[in-house]
Amino acid sequence: MTSQEKFHLGRNIRPVHLMTTIVMYLLGAGLAHYLGEQINYSTFLLGIVWMICLQLGFYFLGDHFQTPFDSGLFSHPADQTHEPGLQPGQSPDLLLFSSLSLLAAAAVLGVILGVGGNLTLASGVAMGLFFGLFLLIVVPGFSLDLSGVGEFISSIILVVLPPALAFLLQSDRVHLFLSLGVFPLFPLHLGMIFTLRLKRYRMDLYKKRKTLLVRIGWIQAVFIHNLLIMVGFLLFGVSVLFGMPLKIIGPVFLTLPAAVYLIWTLSRLKEGAPVRWPIITLLSLVVFFLPTYLLTFSVWIN
Repeated sequence: MTSQEKFHLGRNIRPVHLMTTIVMYLLGAGLAHYLGEQINYSTFLLGIVWMICLQLGFYFLGDHFQTPFDSGLFSHPADQTHEPGLQPGQSPDLLLFSSLSLLAAAAVLGVILGVGGNLTLASGVAMGLFFGLFLLIVVPGFSLDLSGVGEFISSIILVVLPPALAFLLQSDRVHLFLSLGVFPLFPLHLGMIFTLRLKRYRMDLYKKRKTLLVRIGWIQAVFIHNLLIMVGFLLFGVSVLFGMPLKIIGPVFLTLPAAVYLIWTLSRLKEGAPVRWPIITLLSLVVFFLPTYLLTFSVWIN
Protein backbone atom coordinates (compact mmCIF):
# COMPACT_ATOMS: atom_id res chain seq x y z
CA MET A 1 0.00 0.00 0.00
CA THR A 2 1.57 3.31 -1.05
CA SER A 3 1.38 6.53 0.96
CA GLN A 4 -0.95 7.91 -1.71
CA GLU A 5 -3.30 4.95 -1.28
CA LYS A 6 -3.26 5.40 2.47
CA PHE A 7 -4.18 9.05 2.08
CA HIS A 8 -7.09 8.35 -0.20
CA LEU A 9 -8.22 5.42 1.91
CA GLY A 10 -8.44 7.91 4.78
CA ARG A 11 -10.91 9.95 2.75
CA ASN A 12 -13.10 6.86 2.38
CA ILE A 13 -13.49 6.70 6.16
CA ARG A 14 -15.94 9.67 6.22
CA PRO A 15 -14.87 11.08 9.60
CA VAL A 16 -18.03 13.15 10.18
CA HIS A 17 -20.31 10.13 9.87
CA LEU A 18 -17.96 7.89 11.81
CA MET A 19 -17.79 10.44 14.63
CA THR A 20 -21.59 10.68 14.59
CA THR A 21 -21.87 6.94 15.21
CA ILE A 22 -19.32 7.03 18.04
CA VAL A 23 -20.88 10.00 19.83
CA MET A 24 -24.40 8.63 19.49
CA TYR A 25 -23.25 5.26 20.83
CA LEU A 26 -21.74 7.05 23.84
CA LEU A 27 -25.04 8.87 24.33
CA GLY A 28 -27.00 5.61 24.40
CA ALA A 29 -24.65 4.05 26.95
CA GLY A 30 -24.72 7.28 28.95
CA LEU A 31 -28.52 7.19 29.12
CA ALA A 32 -28.31 3.63 30.47
CA HIS A 33 -25.75 4.82 33.02
CA TYR A 34 -27.98 7.76 34.01
CA LEU A 35 -30.90 5.38 34.60
CA GLY A 36 -28.82 3.35 37.02
CA GLU A 37 -27.65 0.48 34.84
CA GLN A 38 -24.28 -1.04 35.72
CA ILE A 39 -22.17 -0.56 32.60
CA ASN A 40 -20.51 -3.72 31.33
CA TYR A 41 -17.46 -2.17 29.69
CA SER A 42 -16.39 -5.30 27.82
CA THR A 43 -19.81 -5.45 26.16
CA PHE A 44 -19.67 -1.70 25.62
CA LEU A 45 -16.32 -1.98 23.79
CA LEU A 46 -17.36 -5.02 21.76
CA GLY A 47 -20.50 -3.20 20.62
CA ILE A 48 -18.77 -0.01 19.52
CA VAL A 49 -15.94 -1.85 17.73
CA TRP A 50 -18.55 -4.03 15.98
CA MET A 51 -20.35 -0.93 14.72
CA ILE A 52 -17.16 0.77 13.54
CA CYS A 53 -15.94 -2.34 11.70
CA LEU A 54 -19.30 -2.85 10.02
CA GLN A 55 -19.64 0.83 9.13
CA LEU A 56 -16.17 1.13 7.60
CA GLY A 57 -16.59 -2.20 5.85
CA PHE A 58 -19.73 -0.99 4.10
CA TYR A 59 -18.13 2.39 3.29
CA PHE A 60 -15.26 0.67 1.48
CA LEU A 61 -17.62 -1.84 -0.15
CA GLY A 62 -19.81 0.95 -1.50
CA ASP A 63 -16.79 2.82 -2.84
CA HIS A 64 -15.54 -0.35 -4.51
CA PHE A 65 -18.87 -0.98 -6.24
CA GLN A 66 -19.24 2.76 -7.03
CA THR A 67 -22.37 3.03 -4.90
CA PRO A 68 -20.84 5.14 -2.12
CA PHE A 69 -22.43 6.13 1.16
CA ASP A 70 -22.88 9.88 1.69
CA SER A 71 -19.42 11.45 1.58
CA GLY A 72 -20.04 14.02 4.32
CA LEU A 73 -17.59 16.90 4.28
CA PHE A 74 -15.66 15.56 1.31
CA SER A 75 -16.61 15.94 -2.31
CA HIS A 76 -17.95 12.82 -3.93
CA PRO A 77 -14.97 10.95 -5.43
CA ALA A 78 -16.81 10.66 -8.74
CA ASP A 79 -16.68 14.45 -9.09
CA GLN A 80 -12.92 14.35 -9.37
CA THR A 81 -12.09 11.22 -11.35
CA HIS A 82 -13.26 9.40 -14.44
CA GLU A 83 -13.71 6.21 -12.42
CA PRO A 84 -16.42 6.74 -9.79
CA GLY A 85 -15.60 5.68 -6.25
CA LEU A 86 -11.81 5.62 -6.72
CA GLN A 87 -9.07 8.18 -6.23
CA PRO A 88 -5.99 8.47 -8.47
CA GLY A 89 -3.46 5.84 -7.43
CA GLN A 90 -5.99 3.88 -5.39
CA SER A 91 -6.46 0.21 -6.19
CA PRO A 92 -10.02 -1.17 -6.26
CA ASP A 93 -8.61 -4.36 -4.74
CA LEU A 94 -7.48 -2.36 -1.72
CA LEU A 95 -11.03 -1.16 -1.05
CA LEU A 96 -12.50 -4.64 -1.53
CA PHE A 97 -9.87 -6.33 0.64
CA SER A 98 -10.27 -3.73 3.38
CA SER A 99 -14.05 -4.09 3.23
CA LEU A 100 -14.04 -7.88 3.46
CA SER A 101 -11.52 -7.79 6.32
CA LEU A 102 -13.63 -5.34 8.33
CA LEU A 103 -16.88 -7.16 7.66
CA ALA A 104 -15.25 -10.43 8.71
CA ALA A 105 -14.04 -8.77 11.92
CA ALA A 106 -17.58 -7.50 12.56
CA ALA A 107 -18.94 -11.02 12.06
CA VAL A 108 -16.46 -12.41 14.61
CA LEU A 109 -17.32 -9.68 17.11
CA GLY A 110 -21.03 -10.38 16.61
CA VAL A 111 -20.45 -14.06 17.36
CA ILE A 112 -18.49 -13.15 20.50
CA LEU A 113 -21.34 -10.93 21.69
CA GLY A 114 -23.84 -13.71 21.07
CA VAL A 115 -21.81 -16.53 22.60
CA GLY A 116 -21.02 -14.38 25.62
CA GLY A 117 -24.72 -14.03 26.34
CA ASN A 118 -24.64 -10.26 25.87
CA LEU A 119 -27.38 -10.11 23.25
CA THR A 120 -31.10 -9.91 23.85
CA LEU A 121 -33.81 -10.06 21.23
CA ALA A 122 -34.03 -6.24 21.21
CA SER A 123 -30.27 -5.66 20.84
CA GLY A 124 -30.15 -8.37 18.15
CA VAL A 125 -32.88 -6.57 16.22
CA ALA A 126 -30.93 -3.29 16.49
CA MET A 127 -27.81 -4.99 15.13
CA GLY A 128 -29.83 -6.55 12.32
CA LEU A 129 -31.31 -3.20 11.34
CA PHE A 130 -27.90 -1.53 11.38
CA PHE A 131 -26.58 -4.22 9.03
CA GLY A 132 -29.69 -4.36 6.84
CA LEU A 133 -30.04 -0.61 6.28
CA PHE A 134 -26.38 -0.26 5.37
CA LEU A 135 -26.90 -3.11 2.92
CA LEU A 136 -29.81 -1.23 1.30
CA ILE A 137 -27.72 1.93 0.98
CA VAL A 138 -24.48 0.67 -0.59
CA VAL A 139 -24.96 -2.78 -2.17
CA PRO A 140 -25.56 -2.72 -5.95
CA GLY A 141 -29.11 -3.66 -6.81
CA PHE A 142 -30.42 -1.83 -3.77
CA SER A 143 -28.29 1.34 -3.40
CA LEU A 144 -31.03 3.58 -2.02
CA ASP A 145 -28.70 6.53 -1.35
CA LEU A 146 -29.90 8.29 -4.52
CA SER A 147 -33.50 7.11 -4.29
CA GLY A 148 -34.84 10.20 -2.55
CA VAL A 149 -34.98 8.52 0.85
CA GLY A 150 -31.24 8.01 1.29
CA GLU A 151 -30.93 11.02 3.59
CA PHE A 152 -33.57 9.65 5.94
CA ILE A 153 -32.04 6.16 5.98
CA SER A 154 -28.59 7.65 6.63
CA SER A 155 -29.88 9.54 9.66
CA ILE A 156 -31.60 6.43 11.00
CA ILE A 157 -28.38 4.43 10.62
CA LEU A 158 -26.14 7.06 12.22
CA VAL A 159 -28.39 8.71 14.82
CA VAL A 160 -31.11 6.29 15.91
CA LEU A 161 -29.52 2.81 15.85
CA PRO A 162 -26.15 3.42 17.59
CA PRO A 163 -27.65 4.79 20.83
CA ALA A 164 -30.41 2.17 20.72
CA LEU A 165 -27.85 -0.63 20.46
CA ALA A 166 -25.60 0.86 23.16
CA PHE A 167 -28.57 1.20 25.52
CA LEU A 168 -29.96 -2.27 24.82
CA LEU A 169 -26.57 -3.91 25.33
CA GLN A 170 -26.64 -2.54 28.89
CA SER A 171 -30.34 -2.81 29.67
CA ASP A 172 -32.98 -5.43 28.97
CA ARG A 173 -35.75 -2.85 28.72
CA VAL A 174 -36.48 0.17 26.55
CA HIS A 175 -36.94 3.40 28.50
CA LEU A 176 -38.79 6.55 27.45
CA PHE A 177 -35.65 8.61 28.09
CA LEU A 178 -33.95 6.88 25.16
CA SER A 179 -36.55 8.27 22.76
CA LEU A 180 -36.65 11.68 24.44
CA GLY A 181 -32.89 12.06 24.24
CA VAL A 182 -32.34 10.72 20.72
CA PHE A 183 -35.32 11.76 18.58
CA PRO A 184 -34.63 15.53 18.73
CA LEU A 185 -31.17 14.85 17.28
CA PHE A 186 -32.66 13.10 14.24
CA PRO A 187 -33.96 16.28 12.52
CA LEU A 188 -30.77 18.15 13.49
CA HIS A 189 -28.67 15.47 11.81
CA LEU A 190 -30.92 15.36 8.77
CA GLY A 191 -30.54 19.13 8.53
CA MET A 192 -26.74 18.72 8.65
CA ILE A 193 -26.86 16.21 5.79
CA PHE A 194 -28.99 18.65 3.80
CA THR A 195 -26.40 21.38 4.34
CA LEU A 196 -23.43 19.20 3.42
CA ARG A 197 -25.19 17.97 0.27
CA LEU A 198 -26.28 21.48 -0.65
CA LYS A 199 -22.62 22.33 -1.25
CA ARG A 200 -22.46 19.85 -4.14
CA TYR A 201 -26.02 20.45 -5.36
CA ARG A 202 -24.88 21.84 -8.71
CA MET A 203 -22.64 18.83 -9.38
CA ASP A 204 -25.39 16.39 -8.38
CA LEU A 205 -27.76 18.20 -10.72
CA TYR A 206 -25.22 18.05 -13.56
CA LYS A 207 -24.52 14.35 -12.93
CA LYS A 208 -28.29 13.66 -12.68
CA ARG A 209 -27.97 12.09 -9.24
CA LYS A 210 -31.49 11.77 -7.87
CA THR A 211 -30.80 12.88 -4.32
CA LEU A 212 -33.64 14.35 -2.31
CA LEU A 213 -32.19 17.83 -2.80
CA VAL A 214 -32.15 17.42 -6.58
CA ARG A 215 -35.72 16.14 -6.54
CA ILE A 216 -37.13 19.03 -4.49
CA GLY A 217 -34.80 21.87 -5.55
CA TRP A 218 -32.38 23.86 -3.42
CA ILE A 219 -34.86 26.57 -2.41
CA GLN A 220 -37.30 24.03 -1.00
CA ALA A 221 -34.36 22.18 0.57
CA VAL A 222 -33.31 25.31 2.47
CA PHE A 223 -36.86 25.73 3.76
CA ILE A 224 -37.02 22.10 4.90
CA HIS A 225 -33.57 22.40 6.50
CA ASN A 226 -34.65 25.42 8.54
CA LEU A 227 -37.85 23.64 9.54
CA LEU A 228 -35.85 20.58 10.66
CA ILE A 229 -33.62 22.71 12.88
CA MET A 230 -36.62 24.36 14.53
CA VAL A 231 -38.36 21.00 15.00
CA GLY A 232 -35.25 19.55 16.63
CA PHE A 233 -35.07 22.22 19.30
CA LEU A 234 -38.85 22.12 19.74
CA LEU A 235 -38.59 18.38 20.45
CA PHE A 236 -35.97 19.09 23.11
CA GLY A 237 -38.47 21.39 24.78
CA VAL A 238 -41.22 18.78 24.47
CA SER A 239 -38.95 16.16 26.06
CA VAL A 240 -38.82 18.28 29.22
CA LEU A 241 -42.62 18.24 29.35
CA PHE A 242 -42.51 14.44 29.15
CA GLY A 243 -40.22 14.13 32.14
CA MET A 244 -36.69 14.55 30.83
CA PRO A 245 -34.80 16.49 33.55
CA LEU A 246 -33.99 20.09 32.69
CA LYS A 247 -30.43 19.61 33.98
CA ILE A 248 -29.95 17.08 31.15
CA ILE A 249 -31.75 18.91 28.35
CA GLY A 250 -31.06 22.51 29.39
CA PRO A 251 -27.46 22.78 28.11
CA VAL A 252 -28.43 21.92 24.53
CA PHE A 253 -30.20 25.28 24.20
CA LEU A 254 -26.80 26.98 24.39
CA THR A 255 -26.59 26.04 20.70
CA LEU A 256 -29.67 28.10 19.79
CA PRO A 257 -27.73 31.24 18.73
CA ALA A 258 -25.69 29.19 16.24
CA ALA A 259 -28.89 27.54 14.96
CA VAL A 260 -30.63 30.89 14.50
CA TYR A 261 -27.62 32.32 12.68
CA LEU A 262 -27.45 29.28 10.40
CA ILE A 263 -31.15 29.59 9.55
CA TRP A 264 -30.72 33.32 8.86
CA THR A 265 -27.63 32.73 6.70
CA LEU A 266 -29.28 30.06 4.55
CA SER A 267 -32.51 32.04 4.23
CA ARG A 268 -30.56 34.96 2.76
CA LEU A 269 -29.29 32.79 -0.08
CA LYS A 270 -32.68 33.09 -1.75
CA GLU A 271 -32.13 36.85 -1.83
CA GLY A 272 -28.81 36.48 -3.61
CA ALA A 273 -26.54 36.77 -0.58
CA PRO A 274 -22.97 35.48 -1.07
CA VAL A 275 -22.47 31.83 -0.19
CA ARG A 276 -19.88 31.44 2.57
CA TRP A 277 -19.44 27.67 2.65
CA PRO A 278 -16.81 27.55 5.43
CA ILE A 279 -19.15 29.38 7.83
CA ILE A 280 -22.23 27.44 6.72
CA THR A 281 -20.43 24.11 7.05
CA LEU A 282 -19.02 24.98 10.47
CA LEU A 283 -22.43 26.12 11.73
CA SER A 284 -24.15 22.96 10.47
CA LEU A 285 -21.60 20.82 12.33
CA VAL A 286 -21.96 22.88 15.50
CA VAL A 287 -25.76 22.75 15.44
CA PHE A 288 -25.70 18.96 15.45
CA PHE A 289 -22.55 17.98 17.32
CA LEU A 290 -22.64 20.54 20.15
CA PRO A 291 -26.11 19.53 21.44
CA THR A 292 -25.10 15.88 21.06
CA TYR A 293 -21.92 16.45 23.06
CA LEU A 294 -23.69 18.49 25.76
CA LEU A 295 -26.41 15.86 26.11
CA THR A 296 -23.87 13.02 26.25
CA PHE A 297 -21.74 14.86 28.79
CA SER A 298 -24.79 15.59 30.95
CA VAL A 299 -25.99 11.98 31.15
CA TRP A 300 -22.52 10.66 31.99
CA ILE A 301 -21.75 13.11 34.81
CA ASN A 302 -25.19 13.05 36.46
